[in-house]
Amino acid sequence: MSDQTSLEARFLLTTERETLVAICDTLIPALEALPDEDPRLMGLSASHMNLAAIVEQALSGTLDDDGRTELRQFLRMLEEPAFNGVTAGVWGMFSGLTLEARTRLLYAFSTHRLPPVRRAFAGLSRLVLSLFYSLDLPEAPPNPTHAVLGYERSPQPVRHEDAPIELLSVDDRPISCDVLIVGSGAGGGVAAAVLAKAGYDVLVVEKGDRFTTHDFDGREFMAQQRLYEQQGALTSADGSILLLAGSTLGGGTAVSWAGGLRTPAEVLEEWERTYGFDGVCGPEYQRSLDAVSERLGLDPAREDAPSVNTQVFEAGLRTLEYGVTRIPRMAGHCAGDCGACHFGCPTGAKRTTARTFLQDAHDRGARVLVRAHVERINQRAGEACGALLRVDRGDGRRRDIEVTCKAVVVAAGAVNTPALLLRSGLSNPNIGRNLHLHPTVATAGVFPQPIRAWQGAPMTRLSSQFANLDGRGYGVRLMNAPAHPGMLSFATPWQSGRAHKRRMQRGEATANIIAITRDRDGGRVTLDRSGRPRVGYTLSSHDAKHVMVGMQEAMRVHLAAGALEVRAPLANAPTYRPEQGGSFNEFLRGVEQAGLRPNGFPLFSAHQMSSSRIAGSPKLGAVNPHGESWELKHLFVLDGSALPTSSGVNPMLTILGVSHFLSQRIAALL
Repeated sequence: MSDQTSLEARFLLTTERETLVAICDTLIPALEALPDEDPRLMGLSASHMNLAAIVEQALSGTLDDDGRTELRQFLRMLEEPAFNGVTAGVWGMFSGLTLEARTRLLYAFSTHRLPPVRRAFAGLSRLVLSLFYSLDLPEAPPNPTHAVLGYERSPQPVRHEDAPIELLSVDDRPISCDVLIVGSGAGGGVAAAVLAKAGYDVLVVEKGDRFTTHDFDGREFMAQQRLYEQQGALTSADGSILLLAGSTLGGGTAVSWAGGLRTPAEVLEEWERTYGFDGVCGPEYQRSLDAVSERLGLDPAREDAPSVNTQVFEAGLRTLEYGVTRIPRMAGHCAGDCGACHFGCPTGAKRTTARTFLQDAHDRGARVLVRAHVERINQRAGEACGALLRVDRGDGRRRDIEVTCKAVVVAAGAVNTPALLLRSGLSNPNIGRNLHLHPTVATAGVFPQPIRAWQGAPMTRLSSQFANLDGRGYGVRLMNAPAHPGMLSFATPWQSGRAHKRRMQRGEATANIIAITRDRDGGRVTLDRSGRPRVGYTLSSHDAKHVMVGMQEAMRVHLAAGALEVRAPLANAPTYRPEQGGSFNEFLRGVEQAGLRPNGFPLFSAHQMSSSRIAGSPKLGAVNPHGESWELKHLFVLDGSALPTSSGVNPMLTILGVSHFLSQRIAALL
């Protein structure tokens, strides 16, 4: 961290910073190792890594002014004995308490009945723990926790060179084009290729930066900083769900696990029957899926070797006689041993839009501009006619550029797309509403053999055994995910510094199963005072029941696969060990009785959808079945926000297919 960066990051007062240091050293204290504990890990504290300063720097890059004020107020309140006593039953200034008392206070916060208290604990603990285990900077010594976990980044692979997309360089002069495409991910990348092929002058603008295979070295912390929206720290407004969204050239395709699942037929039927998305059930859409699959090298017959994590998952499913299917992957010549798909593919095997559709568009004359934030869409006489860009020059300064065009395609993702439409003055009531997130929960099973959930091809097996829990196509699907140290630490419940370290010490033998919920009930994207998107999302009782079923069944699969220990992700860390006897069904009932309180368990979303959805009327959707805005001509939406409902399966292939399907219609309309 340079001196300049350090000064910019220091927004806390000295006393507030001292409280933050005490919090970090309570979550991660230096302890004397007991006989069954690794002294290397137990002896480390947050202060050994100067973690509080790194946490402050990270927060300075993600919190707005309101967030900073809220954090500072919380840190000051912790130094009020009355607040601690009334809230958690521990009297005294936080920084003056013993480690034992500070631990009791923080654990009381994690399980508190008041949502704001749980939120404050969850937000800080999530960041502190994940940074402690994920930090691995090129210029610094190796993270000392990695040796304890047995974690090693994959050796430098054989790289397949990126084809040269020459990026556009701009000055202060206006830019003109036929079609402006906002976003370079699954929706924007395909639209660029189709419209450029049709002969249109295309300009693609991407808010994030461009990185290549040589930049992808498998470092977890650096990947989050470079490739993800808000550096991987984007959450819902109440902090209860972490949203993982790509923010780089290639968008979500750059950080996806490369799974290619076709849209379920029953979902397509619902879209056409209920929402009036004409033609999506017909052969034209299936041909679009075929076309994008071919360009991405998606071979349904290809057999990807399952990781150890996947092998125990599949073994448990087969023992229980639950259905299991293979997941085709968009990574044609992948060796399958890296496990770093979501940190940027270091080999180039993964077929991101930057390596396929954007390259195709570029080869046909499309221009590509990165580090360009679209402030608003300009309109004239009821038609979109351009946009105002705020372009990062790369030296900390920005310049405003006006773009004039015949049409605008917005494909900025289901969080940023509705935000842009709202900033541009559109008023259709469906803009920002109906946000679906596929809420995802992870369970842990500890096995007698090494699992190393960070190795191998992710997401190669799927169980849809519980995909229709309500008779209407809503339920959960089970699969497993890559678990690198930072994410593993966040997903591991914290009860005390010692208890958390003991669980992390067994990280090498820990397998995970995730339950992905097709959520029926949605949230909403609005704007904050500065015009940035604000995600409001509360897990409904209907969807929470399905999350609970997914959690319980995932733990049942762990046990059937031979786990020595099965753990629910709740704050009080319910744990079942077969060797200790007791009824497993009774254990599951106890988990259900504990319930799912916001910020009482880690909840993730890697799939954001439906916040500007397609429908056959403006009462039901923000855009028409051609993807065009109901209120502004020549403004189109072609990304996950256009999907009428949640897809139920990984939506990447669906977004690619819908964009291809609609882009052909757009080419004919313009």
